[in-house]
Amino acid sequence: MEWTDVGRIHKISGEIFVVNYMKEGEEVKITHVKIHNYRNLRSVDIELSDTVVIIGENNSGKSNFLKAITLPFLTDDNTHTSKRLSWTDINNESKACYYQKIIEIQNDIKNDKITVEQFIELLPVVSIEVNIHANGPEEYFVKDMSYAIVDDKIQYGLKYEFAPKNCEDIFRVVKAVVAQNEINAENLKEVKMNLLPVEYYNYSIKIPDGRNIAYDTLRAFKYEALEAERDEFSRTKSYLGSKFLVDLLKDGLSDQDKLKIEKEYSCFFESLKEISDINDIINWQETSEMKDAKKFFSYINILPNMPPMQSILNSVRLGYAEEELSMQGLGHRNLVLLFVLINSLLGKKTDTALNVLTIEEPEAHLCINNIRLMASFLKVFTNKNKKIQLFYSTHSTEFINKMDLKNVVILHNGKAYSFIDELEDGDVAYLAKNPNLDIFKLFFSKKCILFEGVSEELLIRSYIDSQENLSDIEVLSFHKGFEKIMNIWKKINEDSGNKLGIIRDYDNQPNAKKQHDKYSDDNKICVRTTEYYTLEPEIVNTGNNFDLLKKKYSDVFGWRDMTVKELTEAWENAKASDMFRICKDLATGQLEGFQMPKHIQEVIDFLS
Repeated sequence: MEWTDVGRIHKISGEIFVVNYMKEGEEVKITHVKIHNYRNLRSVDIELSDTVVIIGENNSGKSNFLKAITLPFLTDDNTHTSKRLSWTDINNESKACYYQKIIEIQNDIKNDKITVEQFIELLPVVSIEVNIHANGPEEYFVKDMSYAIVDDKIQYGLKYEFAPKNCEDIFRVVKAVVAQNEINAENLKEVKMNLLPVEYYNYSIKIPDGRNIAYDTLRAFKYEALEAERDEFSRTKSYLGSKFLVDLLKDGLSDQDKLKIEKEYSCFFESLKEISDINDIINWQETSEMKDAKKFFSYINILPNMPPMQSILNSVRLGYAEEELSMQGLGHRNLVLLFVLINSLLGKKTDTALNVLTIEEPEAHLCINNIRLMASFLKVFTNKNKKIQLFYSTHSTEFINKMDLKNVVILHNGKAYSFIDELEDGDVAYLAKNPNLDIFKLFFSKKCILFEGVSEELLIRSYIDSQENLSDIEVLSFHKGFEKIMNIWKKINEDSGNKLGIIRDYDNQPNAKKQHDKYSDDNKICVRTTEYYTLEPEIVNTGNNFDLLKKKYSDVFGWRDMTVKELTEAWENAKASDMFRICKDLATGQLEGFQMPKHIQEVIDFLS
């Protein structure tokens, strides 16, 4: 690669490009990921922000995503696990398609009508490809990872692939299986492993265009993975943080440090000999009558047995407030461990271009105050350490920053949706302004109602509380303008049984009503709007509500001699306390005969 005064001369696929300099000051980051056939993630293709917050239900693929993002960065220096995958790591749907195809063409395989080349096309392949963005001096680290030019910008990346290596051997094994068995859906489970023998697969880490990557280049990209089960830390007192702490100490020791430890150990040993009078015990010849034995026994000595560095470090344990950490509660132990391990990344050598840090459920076992402490710590940590890109999965809204909603990636049934792809700046601002935003309840509740105002909330919650069969309905307050939310909700819940109900005020906006009604399929989403301007007249004009309300609250609210119009206006101009009193009576069964407004009742009926 050569440099000019205005840009950079770059040669890709035989063509020469001059690419302009980009802005200074930005660091190396993963900006895009494609995951294909890894566990339950069959096809993921999303943009990523500087920090990535992964949310989703249990078993949605969050842990698999965090594992996948580290695979392109595996080296012998930074992994204690096998870089090879297994049969179970290949996506089940992909395997099912492969097996079905084998069943369909087994006779052609037996009769040699299928070539090895045709067979290879059927085999499932696992791949994880990451695009890497770098600017200014940091481009030195990625200069050998370029593979394309898009919009006058060089694309850098890495690709991990677990694919067939010895295709002829796989074909030979499969031919032998189908020659001995008539494969069908019933007996398939008996020969699955032999029909897809992954011992003939191998892994590779390359540039996305297929070129090999130098080991020294790959070493500049590292990862740290903190799994939910943190090295027995949460379960076994005798191993409190030992492995992580030992690794941390080892990483921080230079050759000079190790030499110093050995010298200090020798000093310790000499002091031990002196204190214990050990020489007097073993050199007993000075007091012996056996003069011929003196010379022989004078050579007996105690020598230092310098243990391996691992053994010395294994005696170290984390502590807190002058106590062993085992004396702390489970949540406190996890909090201390995470702080120590995350801060340890600051001590890593500076010759790295990027250190990817993945954390599963940082809120695990923490109380609300410590959750907030951890969330604040992670935010400050990532802001100050630009060479570390953080990925974490969470079930807590405390770890979702409203001002950085583009960081959010939602996983559902192995599919991923990134807010940076799905939302424009205006949409992000709209979500951030919602005071009670709870993304988890919004996207993952089996039954959820969105509404606009306080009056709606009081009425709906009171009615739900009065009906035992409606207790599973979530109720969330949202501002006007639900279209973008409904688009994302439909994508996420495409193949789920979840339902969404939306209750709106008409507000003399017929066009807005039409826009929202388009989403109402009465299958997964039900949208209903008031006929009147707002909620109060809707209630008063429903069934026998006017007479019921006038009679019960004539003296309480002064509604005795009012007409329908007067009562409605008085209620609209009243404080929320009037609605609260009515809803309280509704919840406790003191408003017998009260009818819910039609638009609300239809949404509730749809959900229930």
